[in-house]
Amino acid sequence: MRLPKPETAMPAEQRLEKILPMLVSDRINLYLDLKKVLGEEKGTEVFKKLYDEGMKRIRKNFPGGKLPVGELMKRELISFPMIGFELHIDQEIENGEEVYYEHLTKCPFLDMAKKMGIAELPCDFICGYDVEVALRDKRGRWEIISRMGDGAPECQFRIRDWKE
Repeated sequence: MRLPKPETAMPAEQRLEKILPMLVSDRINLYLDLKKVLGEEKGTEVFKKLYDEGMKRIRKNFPGGKLPVGELMKRELISFPMIGFELHIDQEIENGEEVYYEHLTKCPFLDMAKKMGIAELPCDFICGYDVEVALRDKRGRWEIISRMGDGAPECQFRIRDWKE
């Protein structure tokens, strides 16, 4: 017996609302599963390698290599809300240097980790590694000022262009 198809397709906005939590939980579960299967150290290492491979694919879309931090901030204002973040970015001049303060007031990864009941903070393996990669690849100088996972009202990052 074949079940009938719904008369109308689910609207795109509703589909997106259902898909986004799956994308977020899949990334968290990948990290947790790799650590469970491969052990703490090796699992974390493989997760980072997979992250790096994904970043290589994304970066191929940027002719000339890395984007200036200001341009990256503009793109984050567009892309981050698409996966469930709420954020704003302040641009300031400090000692003649352009500085960006990114304020995340809603994090889908932290919300999902709480919903899943996991003790490990995604702040450590998602945002922490984002900062590590930015510094390693000399894409900018990211600093974590505060984290909601530690009880702060927002995650705040101080971001500047790379200088040797």
